[in-house]
Amino acid sequence: MINQSLVIIPTYNEALNVDSMIERLFALYPDISVLIIDDNSPDKTALVVEALKTKHPNLFLIKRAGKLGLGTAYVEGFKWALLKKFKFIAQMDCDFSHDPKDLGRLITALYDGTALAIGSRYSGNDIRTKDWPWYRLLISLSAGFILRLFTGLKIRDISGGFKCFKREALEKINFDNIISKGYVFQFEMTYKVHAMGYDIVEIPIVFSERVYGKSKMNLGIVLEAFSVMFRLRLKKLLNQLN
Repeated sequence: MINQSLVIIPTYNEALNVDSMIERLFALYPDISVLIIDDNSPDKTALVVEALKTKHPNLFLIKRAGKLGLGTAYVEGFKWALLKKFKFIAQMDCDFSHDPKDLGRLITALYDGTALAIGSRYSGNDIRTKDWPWYRLLISLSAGFILRLFTGLKIRDISGGFKCFKREALEKINFDNIISKGYVFQFEMTYKVHAMGYDIVEIPIVFSERVYGKSKMNLGIVLEAFSVMFRLRLKKLLNQLN
């Protein structure tokens, strides 16, 4: 099934990581396809990817005009994946906070009726984050608790960004109706899959702090999450969610 799988990786200033990530993915999964979506990174991330395309025929690149937001990058990637008829569509970060070795476990989890597999930092009673400052962990756990409380979602890692979707679930989502442009897109997509009645499974992973570069997390992302939460709940009540 790996040859029917695509992993989408948005990038912005990831020149120090993208080469290693691409090589690691193809070393583990030679038949997988990889789509890099770069937002015109000043550090020339796209040039690194271009150089690797001659070596890896299953490596693809979408170059965008500027920094347009994580959510819009994934929307563009999902639309591209559906046009190319991929059966399993995964998403992950480029900075090695998501271990490529775990990708196969997420894809395998979709072989039955499950529509979405989430690489979960918090499933069960464990917290599996490595080298995170205490305030980031506190923000993540608190936001997750409030989002679950107001939405009814039982997912522990409600904002996780390491995921794999089955094609059938993505086909039913109207991407032109997506609210989020930034990191809150992760929550919105999970909520929409849940609202459609699909099964979601959490696969335990260890989430590590990035190796190179600077984290893009900030308080604005948390505030956006609560704004999006209320708007999604209203859309669901009005039967306008998807």
